[in-house]
Amino acid sequence: MDFILMTEGDTPVGLTHEHRYRELIEEVLLAERVGFDAFGSSEQHVALGTASVSAPEVLYPYLMALTSRIRFIHLVTLLPTRMNHALRVAERVATEDILSNGRVELGTGRGNTTLALRAFEVDPSENKAQWREGIELIRSAFLNDVFSYVGEHYKIPPRSLVPKPLQGPYPPISAAAGSPSSVETAASMGIGAIMGGLYLGFDLVENMLKLYDTTLAATHHPHPITPRKMVAIAGGMHCAETTAQARTEAKPLFEMAKLSTDAYERLSKLSKDYAYMGAVKDIDFNDEEYMFERSQGFMVGDPEHCIEHVQRYADMGVEALVLRVDSLPHDQLMRSIELFGKYVIPRFKHPRNVVRSADDVLADIRAARPAHEEALRQYHANHTKETAR
Repeated sequence: MDFILMTEGDTPVGLTHEHRYRELIEEVLLAERVGFDAFGSSEQHVALGTASVSAPEVLYPYLMALTSRIRFIHLVTLLPTRMNHALRVAERVATEDILSNGRVELGTGRGNTTLALRAFEVDPSENKAQWREGIELIRSAFLNDVFSYVGEHYKIPPRSLVPKPLQGPYPPISAAAGSPSSVETAASMGIGAIMGGLYLGFDLVENMLKLYDTTLAATHHPHPITPRKMVAIAGGMHCAETTAQARTEAKPLFEMAKLSTDAYERLSKLSKDYAYMGAVKDIDFNDEEYMFERSQGFMVGDPEHCIEHVQRYADMGVEALVLRVDSLPHDQLMRSIELFGKYVIPRFKHPRNVVRSADDVLADIRAARPAHEEALRQYHANHTKETAR
């Protein structure tokens, strides 16, 4: 399983965006040191709280120059045509791929706030089709030299993409998938799906994972694909020395969750493509036990408690976890990243290297003795027979 650190530069009242960005840089550098596989941020525009990263394509190259191993994934690049022309996205990602030496991935979406959609004059009834055409255009530009595209929203004459990415067949592409319909679409296109984000529980995500597998297997793909089952912990991951401490420190994340989903019900009424978001109205964001343990939106606790949560996703077949680590004081975020990297990630990346207690090892030694003694008896019996001959 891959572990992806997500932060959106949520900036508390009284702090400057400049200061928060400097903190964010420190968090990413620490994440690389302690073993996270990738870093990602969403693309949020004119946001009121919860996020300040509006130009990840500018932020990432700066961080790429400061790092050597960690990958960078856009979580997500918005593909309504008024926000990002798909051909410009292809050019930017190819440039990032070169500058990072093949460490970039492209997550995509269509937008989930009325603030941003209305600011860019995006019609919520059209942006899903624009997103799909954008994916097709980007993939064609990456794969084909020369490429062209004709659709409802894009009509590109034969051209050659400059520059071209390093990764083959192209940098991995995925899509935000909050509904079963979106999961099916991603799987049918042969791209990764980033599932979760609605706080509706583990069963919904597990069903989405199964749907992704079924659809992917049932679809004929005439071109190279980059399938990947990803799950977002959208409310937040917070790891502390004790679960009680982690819960106490993480309570402010409930307000962030309420704010970030505030537009969902309104969006659900603007277009049938967003109808599934209306379910968020039934979530009780003040139910601490539900939110922390059953909503699927959080991973909060000491390292052992976090390991239990990660194992649940591993058992479902999840290939990457997107862990939002944000909206708390910088020192708490840094400690959370460090604890998760030191004690949780190794359990799934390098389990044989994790030091066990002496009592555990002695218990296994004692349990193994009868089999060893039986093997010795068999050896001596066979050796005696050979000598007798």
